[in-house]
Amino acid sequence: MQLQVEERWAIGDDMYNKYKQETSLRQYRIALDELEHLVVMRLFELSKLSLSGTGYKLRQQIGKALRRRSEAIRKALSRYNVQAAALTPPRLSLSWKDITEYTFLGEFDLLRQSRADICELDWAKPAHREATVKYFKLHHAHEEIERLNIEVWRLCTSIHDEEAKTTPLSTSFSSLILC
Repeated sequence: MQLQVEERWAIGDDMYNKYKQETSLRQYRIALDELEHLVVMRLFELSKLSLSGTGYKLRQQIGKALRRRSEAIRKALSRYNVQAAALTPPRLSLSWKDITEYTFLGEFDLLRQSRADICELDWAKPAHREATVKYFKLHHAHEEIERLNIEVWRLCTSIHDEEAKTTPLSTSFSSLILC
């Protein structure tokens, strides 16, 4: 059975370039998935390391796993950077410093480059995300101030009530001592 190929692709043809670009995008996504997987595992291990109930032996094992994972992350990072540079337009390359600065899953913004090209959307830009985080912190601070204003009045009332209860007792004790 023959495939009945009428015309072969030549280097530089439109179809050749299209599938070459798709292949490089697939290789980039594979490298990205591997890097994300390793970094997310590292983040979870770091969170386990800081738990209060973690014993000495478990901390030692997690520390060894983190050292092994660091080497795997370095290799995955270099593969990612090669694939990111091969794309048109090239994606941003990452450094080891960028990876080690991730301490929370919310800071891990490689996830935004995963499947769809959403890099240009406003919410995907680091400055906008930072501003959003600050906005919500400010909003919650206002809520906390309202809550504290209520608590201050409760505390004042409690102090006043306690003083009202203890004043008669202290006068009765002082009269007993004088006798």
